[in-house]
Amino acid sequence: MLLTFEKELTPLIWKKEQQVEVQSARLTLDVISIKAKAIFPDKRLFRIEVPSDPSRSLRIQYGSKKEKYWYAYLNPYTGEVLSKGQQNTRFFQKVLDIHRFLLMDKIGATITGISAIVALLLSISGLYLWWPKNKHILKQRLKIKMSASTKRKVWDFHAVGGFYAAFFLFIFTLTGLTWSFNWYNEQFFKLFGASKAEKEKVKNIETRIPTEFSPLHVIYKHINTLYPQPGNILITFPENDNLAISVTKESFAGSLLRINQAYFDSKSGLMIKNNPMNSLPMAEQMRKMIKPIHIGSVFGLPSKIIMFLAVTLAASLPITGVWIWLNKRNKKKSSTVKIKKKSLQIPSM
Repeated sequence: MLLTFEKELTPLIWKKEQQVEVQSARLTLDVISIKAKAIFPDKRLFRIEVPSDPSRSLRIQYGSKKEKYWYAYLNPYTGEVLSKGQQNTRFFQKVLDIHRFLLMDKIGATITGISAIVALLLSISGLYLWWPKNKHILKQRLKIKMSASTKRKVWDFHAVGGFYAAFFLFIFTLTGLTWSFNWYNEQFFKLFGASKAEKEKVKNIETRIPTEFSPLHVIYKHINTLYPQPGNILITFPENDNLAISVTKESFAGSLLRINQAYFDSKSGLMIKNNPMNSLPMAEQMRKMIKPIHIGSVFGLPSKIIMFLAVTLAASLPITGVWIWLNKRNKKKSSTVKIKKKSLQIPSM
């Protein structure tokens, strides 16, 4: 639940590094990149994140998957460094590590994956037990009878709440398993027509550009021309100088999140390839949307709130389930004791 609201909570909790005073003009991204490289000169500049909100700071990322990631937050108007450090020390990064790995790397990922499978099986079995035999019972299974006794209300809350939460539990588990097991990841995306997953690498165009030329401002203007809707922009730098810069813009088309991407020559700033989301194969669209679907951000804040309520409801099911089980167990014990007492009674003469 915390990770679902990370983007909303981060600027509220860490205001000093996240919030900046809006001024008349921002520094160009070319100037920002120079200042960013000076913060950690011995580390590879990995990504610059430009938020759509003008009162938010820029997030700079360093490193790679093979190395540890580092971060810095910069004021886009002054270039001031607001904070910096290792990514794994961040609160939400620790929450993510617990959520995915239980702080135990591959072993933790396996445990969380098995837990997800158990949750999926419980959802399926619960839906089977819930399934009504006729229309009259169906009406009872769709709402909680508030005038009933406490036992009945708890049972209704478990049965009715479990039914409504089951759909979201399917989403959580079926999407979450893609990060736990490679075999599941491959089979899941095969359902959408994907072959073996390979990260796209686009090469630069061979052009004679002065070495001191920096194309980031050109690229930034171009991506906003391609996709004029407000949104966050992620500029990802290649590992090799002969590869293109990847630029992603996350914006909403109506109420639906769209993740559009384009590749630009890292030396000239010329666009090499445009990948609008609606033109991608279904499997590639699903790869881009799997995380927003999993955390509930696919429709923005409204879907996040719905996901939060669904998770809260799902978290209550083990509690109500144990409560029902204990009551049934105590009822059986009391009935057994009564039978024994009756059998021990001496018949009257």
